Amino acid sequence: MLRRGTAARWSLAVIMVLLGLGCSLSWVAADADTLSAAGGSGGNAEAVKQAEQLDMLADSLYQHVLEGNINLVRQEILQASDIFEHSSFQGLTSVEGFHALSESLVEMKEVTNQAQIQQEQWQTASAKFRLAADSLSHPKQPMWMQYYKVLREDLSEMKARAAAADSRGMKAAYESLQNHYEIIRPAVIIQRKPEEITAADAWVSYAGGLVQSSSSSAAEIQDVVTSGEEVFNGLFGKKKDDNPAFAPIDEVNGLWPWTFWAGSFIILILTYTGYRKYKGERDSFKSVKPKEL
Repeated sequence: MLRRGTAARWSLAVIMVLLGLGCSLSWVAADADTLSAAGGSGGNAEAVKQAEQLDMLADSLYQHVLEGNINLVRQEILQASDIFEHSSFQGLTSVEGFHALSESLVEMKEVTNQAQIQQEQWQTASAKFRLAADSLSHPKQPMWMQYYKVLREDLSEMKARAAAADSRGMKAAYESLQNHYEIIRPAVIIQRKPEEITAADAWVSYAGGLVQSSSSSAAEIQDVVTSGEEVFNGLFGKKKDDNPAFAPIDEVNGLWPWTFWAGSFIILILTYTGYRKYKGERDSFKSVKPKEL
């Protein structure tokens, strides 16, 4: 029985080593994410600081739009423009992302400088700029990710209205989705690849044409909604069967492939070593048993 106990303790030791390995790999991944969020390789500390300033400014601007304080909004637009003139945000986003952020600020300027401000349009422009600035400053947990559940609800409503042959309701659901997507689009461009944005844009355009067409069947609408779910799952870094929830996408970035394969390799080595040791001890136990009897 002593030998069997030794084998059991060895198995327990292997499990403890694997648990320790899992923790270590998690810490490595977490440290890598922290470095990436702080600017990563080639990051620019000054650009990070300016992105944070712009984020705070965009938040304040958004609040003042909601309050209807146009004087403070104009002052903050000037301050934001000044930040743009002194930073390219190098290393924080792509050229496309920089242009999307710039365009959201330009749109904010234009809406604010209208002779007669349209309140809804003003709030939408400020929300787009707010989300874009936040996306630049918070690459790991941006606010625009919270729109995943909203867009999925819009898609579900489209499908349900199509099944009920309610063309008016279906169009309203599509318009809701289109508006929500347009609000987050600059923020998404800052963090996603151009081909992902192109796929989402193409789907929104195609779905709009299908919804407006009087010859579209319920089955066609349901099929395009299903493809839309896949497109937005990819855009938000979700798996096909993920529950619509507010969650970061750390699992689809960083070092997880390396962690998986490194962990698998070490587990294989430890398991084989444990098996060899247990087999040797078992054989040894069998060889001494007749003498003990």
